[in-house]
Amino acid sequence: MMTYRLVLCLPVVMLSMAIHTVTAVPLTKWYDKARDLYREGIAFRKSGQHEAARLRFAAAIKADSAFTAAYSALGDIYFERKSYADALICCRKAQQLGAVNMSRQIGLSYYYLHQYENALEALQQALNEEPGNKMVPYQLAQLYAQLGNYRESIHYYQEDLLLDSTHIAAWYELGMMWFNVTEPAKAVQAFEKAAILGCKQDALFLFNTGAAWLQLQETEKGIACLLKAQQLQPDDEQVGFNLAQAFYGKGDFEAAVAQWEKVLCLQPTNAFAMFMLGKSYMGKGETERGMALCDKATATGTIR
Repeated sequence: MMTYRLVLCLPVVMLSMAIHTVTAVPLTKWYDKARDLYREGIAFRKSGQHEAARLRFAAAIKADSAFTAAYSALGDIYFERKSYADALICCRKAQQLGAVNMSRQIGLSYYYLHQYENALEALQQALNEEPGNKMVPYQLAQLYAQLGNYRESIHYYQEDLLLDSTHIAAWYELGMMWFNVTEPAKAVQAFEKAAILGCKQDALFLFNTGAAWLQLQETEKGIACLLKAQQLQPDDEQVGFNLAQAFYGKGDFEAAVAQWEKVLCLQPTNAFAMFMLGKSYMGKGETERGMALCDKATATGTIR
C-alpha cells in the first residue's frame, strides 16, 4: 500500500470563520469627532461600503490615537481583505488598549504571515479568553495538523468536540489525524460519525474512508469505498493506485489489471505501475505478456 498522509487545507477553512465584534467603550465629549467618525464607519460597514468604512475608522484613530474600538474595527477590515500585517498591527494595538477577545484574530494573522510559533502562542491565549468558543480549539487543531504535529492536533479536535459533539468538520478532520498516526479503527469511527451527522460523502471523503478501511485490513469495505470514489472522480490517480494494490493483494488479478491499466493511462511513465501490471497479468495466467511488461519496467532502472 502506498504511504501518504491526509493533509488539511487550513487557509480555506480558516477564512470562513466569523470575526469577533468589539464594543466601543464610553467616550467623553472630548472624543466626539472620533466617535462620530467611528459611527459613520460602522454604518458604512453594515451597508457593505468597506473602503469608506476603513477611511472613517482610520480618521477616527487619527482624531483619537487611543480609540480602542476603532483599532479593532479597522483590524477586522484588514483581516477580511487578507492584509494580515495591517490587521495584526491594529489588533495588537487594540489589545494593548484593553480590547478583549483579540487573541484569536491575532493568532490567525500570525498564521497567514507564516509566523507559526506566534500563532500558536496567540491561539493558546485565546483559549483562556474564549473558553466556550469551539472555534479556538478547532483552529489550534488545524494549525497543529498543518505543522505535522498530529497527536497535538487530535487533542484539540477532541477539546472542540467536548464543546460541540455535532461539529461535522471536526469529526472528519479528526479521522484524518487518526489515520496519520496509524490508528485506522479510530479513523473509521470518526469518519462514520461525520457521515451520520451529514458530512458530504464526496470522492475525497470516500477515498479517505476507503484508505482507512484498507489500513485496518478490511479489504472489501475499503474497495467498496474506493470504487464509489472512482465513480465520482474516475481520473483520480491515488484512487486507482490504491484500488489496484487492493485487488492485487486479495488475488483478484483481473480487477487489478483493469486498475493498473487506468493508472498507466494517467501516468504512462510510471514504471512501478507497469511492473505491477505485468505481475497482475502473470497472476491471471498470461505469463509471457506479464514478463514482457515486468522486463520493460525493470529496464527503466527505477524498479528495485
